[in-house]
Amino acid sequence: MSIISAILTSRTGLLANSQRASLVSSNIAHAQDENYSHRSLSVTESVGGGVKVLGIQRAMDNTMDALYRTEIAYAGKQDAMASSLAVYTAQLGTLDTETSIPNLLSAFQNNLGLMSNDPGDASLQQEVFLSAKSLASGLNSANSALITLQSTAVKGIEAEIEKANASMNELARINADIGRATAGTETYAALEDRRSAELDTLASIMEITVSYDAEGRASVHSAGGQTLVVAGHVNELSFDRGTGTLYSGDEDVTPGETGRRGANQGALAGHIILLNDIVPQQQLELDEVARALIEGFEDADTSLGVGQPGLFTDAGAAIAASPTAGLAGRISVNDAVNPHKGGDLTLIRDGLGALTPGAQSDNTQILAYLNFFDSTLSFDPAAGQGASTTLMQFTTGIFSQQQARRVDAEKSLTALVASSETYREARLNSRGVNIDTELQNLTLIEQSYNANSQALRVASEMIDTLLNLV
Repeated sequence: MSIISAILTSRTGLLANSQRASLVSSNIAHAQDENYSHRSLSVTESVGGGVKVLGIQRAMDNTMDALYRTEIAYAGKQDAMASSLAVYTAQLGTLDTETSIPNLLSAFQNNLGLMSNDPGDASLQQEVFLSAKSLASGLNSANSALITLQSTAVKGIEAEIEKANASMNELARINADIGRATAGTETYAALEDRRSAELDTLASIMEITVSYDAEGRASVHSAGGQTLVVAGHVNELSFDRGTGTLYSGDEDVTPGETGRRGANQGALAGHIILLNDIVPQQQLELDEVARALIEGFEDADTSLGVGQPGLFTDAGAAIAASPTAGLAGRISVNDAVNPHKGGDLTLIRDGLGALTPGAQSDNTQILAYLNFFDSTLSFDPAAGQGASTTLMQFTTGIFSQQQARRVDAEKSLTALVASSETYREARLNSRGVNIDTELQNLTLIEQSYNANSQALRVASEMIDTLLNLV
C-alpha cells in the first residue's frame, strides 16, 4: 500500500467513525423516546481501500409493528366501552345497593304486602306511595344515565374522528416529504419515526393495515380494506348521527355491519357500537320494566275507565299501545295519589278510578296488585330474558345483564393491555436503544478512531522524512 493510499484509507475511516459517534450520541439522547428507532451507519469497502458510507440504517420490524398495532386497536375498542359503561353502571349500583332498581322493586312489593294486612293505615299508604315514587325515580335516573352514556359515545366518536383525520392528513404530508427526501439520511429516518408514531395513533383509533411503495411511502387501509391514505390522498372519516353511519370518503365503513370495509376494532368502533347497539339495547331493557309496571298496574286496577292511567303513568297518561322509546325516563306515579299535589292516598287501597272511599279493611285491590308480581308476564324477547317471566326475574336479569357488559369489557381490556404490552416490549427490543450497547460502541469507535489517527500520523511522518531527504 502506498503512503497516499494509507492516508486516504485512514481519512475515510476517520470520517466514518465521526459519523458513527454522532449516531451513537443521537441514539443515547433519544433512548427514552419510544417513537425513536435505533440508527446505525451502513458502510462498505471502498474501491482503492478504506470504507464508503452508504447511509444511515434505521432499525425497524414491520411484522412486529403490525402485531402491536392490531393489539392496541383491540384494546382501544374495549377501553372505550369499559370506561363509558363503568360510569353508567356506577349510577345503576349493584344488587347489594339499596337504591338499585331490583331492590327498589322489592321494597315496593314488600310495602304493598304490609299494607294488605292493614289497608286503612295512612302511614302504610304513605310508605307504598313513597316506595312507588322511589321505584319510578330509580328508572328515571337509570334512563338519565343512559342518555349520558349516549352523549359520551357521541362525543367519543367526534373526538376520535377528529384525531384520526388529523393523523391521516399528517401521514399524507409525511409521504410527500419522504418522496422528496434521500433514503439513508437522518432526515429520512426522522420522517420514518414521525410516520411510525402517527400510524400508532391511528391504529388505536381504527384497526389498520400498512404497506409501502417503491419510494417508501405508506399506504394505509382499514382492516376491512377501505383505503384511508395513499400517497398524498386521504379519505377522511365522517359520521352521520341520524343514521349512525360512519363514512370514509363516500364509503360506508360502519363497524359491526356485515359487508362493510371498515374496522370492527379501535376506540372509534367501541364508541359507535356503544351508540348504535348497546345504548338502544339497554334502553329497550329499561323500557320493558317501565312498560310492565304501567301496564300491570292498569290491568290489575278494576276501577279504571277506558284510557284512565293507573298507579304508574307514562308522563301522567295511560300507556299507549306502542309506547315510544324512553319510557323509563317518563314513568311516574299518578298525581291522583300524591298528597303534595292534592292527591288522595286512599286511592291506592280503593283503585285509581274509585269515585267514593271504600271500606278501610278492604284489601281486594292491594291483593290484586300483589298478584301481579307473581304473574308470568310477556316481554320483548329482544331484551334477552325470554318471552315470558315474572317482573322481578326480568328486572334482576336485565340489571345483571347490563352489569355483565361492563365486566366483560373490563376483562377483555385487561387481557388485551397485557398482550399489547408484551408486543410493545418486543418492539422496543428490536428497534429501541440499549444504552449499554451504545456505550460499548463508543469504546469501539474510540479505538478505531485512534487506530486511524495513528496510521495517519505515521504516514505523515513518513512523508516528512522523505521530504527531508530530498
